[in-house]
Amino acid sequence: MVTAAEEKARVRDRDVALAADPKVEAALARRHRARKASHPLVGIMVTLWTLTTAVILWIPDTTAFIVHGQKPLAAATGLVVVVMVGLWALSIRATDGFRLRVSRWLGLWTWWWVALGAVTLLLDVLTAKTAVLRPPYVPPPGQLLTEAWGDRTLLGQSIVHSAVLLLVGLLIGGIAGLLTGLWMGWSRRAGYWFNPIVKYIGPVPTLAWIPIVFLAFPNTFWAAVFLVALTVWFPMTVLTNAGIRSIPKSYFDVCQTLGASTRFLVLKVSLPAALPNIFTGIFMALPTAFVTLTIAETLGVNSGLGWYINWKKGWSSYPAMYAAIAIMVILCGSLLSLELSIRNRVLAWQKDLTRW
Repeated sequence: MVTAAEEKARVRDRDVALAADPKVEAALARRHRARKASHPLVGIMVTLWTLTTAVILWIPDTTAFIVHGQKPLAAATGLVVVVMVGLWALSIRATDGFRLRVSRWLGLWTWWWVALGAVTLLLDVLTAKTAVLRPPYVPPPGQLLTEAWGDRTLLGQSIVHSAVLLLVGLLIGGIAGLLTGLWMGWSRRAGYWFNPIVKYIGPVPTLAWIPIVFLAFPNTFWAAVFLVALTVWFPMTVLTNAGIRSIPKSYFDVCQTLGASTRFLVLKVSLPAALPNIFTGIFMALPTAFVTLTIAETLGVNSGLGWYINWKKGWSSYPAMYAAIAIMVILCGSLLSLELSIRNRVLAWQKDLTRW
């Protein structure tokens, strides 16, 4: 065991070695310094969005087709300019507190805003200004906003329906997978009976279950919930089981020697030690749940974003279809980012944790 004196001596020797080689010290300082806003890059980003707004407003639209949504698009790009200028002002000479967080946020995401501004400008020029790309397959970006706003009632209902279906399926499948995996990892008898079921039932594609599920359930909503839950249950079960079984036996031996009960071993030893695997299971389950949700709504459920996309495609209303796809991307990405954020916070104690 390393004593405190030995640890202090090791740190002192390291500091002496770093001081003797300033290049190494400078490289380490750059590596671990929190990224702040690059003011020239932020200036380029603000200029690009300002240029995009000016092009939308002042360059004449094409006469090859009727262009919709230019004013709402200009309002949106102008709002981006105002917000970014405000954040840029806050990030100047930021040293701590909220202003430092704003500076770090700009340092992390400025390149993405530059890319988004460039894509918006390019699409508007190629569609609304020059008609190189034409509706209905490639509509101007402003038309996506007007279509989404014009159909906001039905689109809002579809978002709510998809969110409820997804969350209910995730909750049921996640809890069932957690309990099944915990039982399989804790009990050899449960593992004996559940292992074949998990191996043969879990990997079956969602499409294979649809004819049976929509006949077995009283309505399409609960059939879709079952499909999502089944998709979530499989990775949660497998990885929770693997996490429980990978715990060193010495942990349980020490706790039992100190008089720990079975409840303590399950709740205070098994579950905390298996948390990395459990979060990995959730991470794997979320994308497959999104896929299953879309398939279920496309083929059987008469509401939701998947149904809305399929319905608009049938009517060749591609701008509304693209708007719904964009909303689905934002919804899925936000849920995945939330899961990773919770994972990073809960597993902050884990050594060499890969952070997303």
